Amino acid sequence: MDDDLASIQNQSNQTAPSPDQKTDWNKILIGISVFGLILLVSGISFAIGRSNQKEVVPTPTPTPLPTQPIIPSPKPRPEDDQPKAETPTPTPKILSKTLSGDKNLDGFQSSNGGGNLTLDIRAGRNVNLVTRGFVSFDISSLPKTSTITEVTLRLYQAKTVGNPYGSGGNLIVDHLKFEDNLENADYGAPALLSSFATLSTNAAVEWKEVDVKSEVMDDLSNSRSLSQYRIHFNTENTGGDVIGDFVYIESADNSEATGNTPQLVIKYY
Repeated sequence: MDDDLASIQNQSNQTAPSPDQKTDWNKILIGISVFGLILLVSGISFAIGRSNQKEVVPTPTPTPLPTQPIIPSPKPRPEDDQPKAETPTPTPKILSKTLSGDKNLDGFQSSNGGGNLTLDIRAGRNVNLVTRGFVSFDISSLPKTSTITEVTLRLYQAKTVGNPYGSGGNLIVDHLKFEDNLENADYGAPALLSSFATLSTNAAVEWKEVDVKSEVMDDLSNSRSLSQYRIHFNTENTGGDVIGDFVYIESADNSEATGNTPQLVIKYY
């Protein structure tokens, strides 16, 4: 029994709170009360502040009026300051026309009154005579409004006999007008322009050419339908032998059978 009393006494001693423990609970209760009071005061203050605030009505933002865009003036370009280049004149297309000699108006005439219109175009001399050649072209087919740029007389030297260039010098050309009738009087007829060009200086068998643009232009400006020429050596006198010293130029009759008949080549536009 004594043991039971001792056990009960020990339990009583364990469960009874100490004065310090009572003090701790009081502190906790006081802290909770203070914290609650602070929350209450804060809530009341917040409510009073909200009630005193005025509702702020936002001021509407004005809509801006549309404005015209500012277009900057174009800056001058360097090329605008440069002088304007002139449009080049187009180059005209050059046409070419080859006229053949008239076989009825070419041949030769001699100082002794003789001559021939069906053989070659001959120039030179022998012991008895001096001979001159003639050639003619019909230019009436040229367009009246054309602009002539070049005219070339082309004669083919088919052969030589003797030493014509040694005795006569150079073969030269006269611009002549004998129209549609070649006769012996044309041997010494006054020329429109005497010895205006050299046709040949040697005995080579080849084409001989000379510029006759001015002569053709003169014919056209004077309404001549024929452009005509006389061929002879620079020095003319009788001499040598009967065979003589002559050049033979192919005629429109093709008497030398070369096929290289007289030509007048005209370029124009």
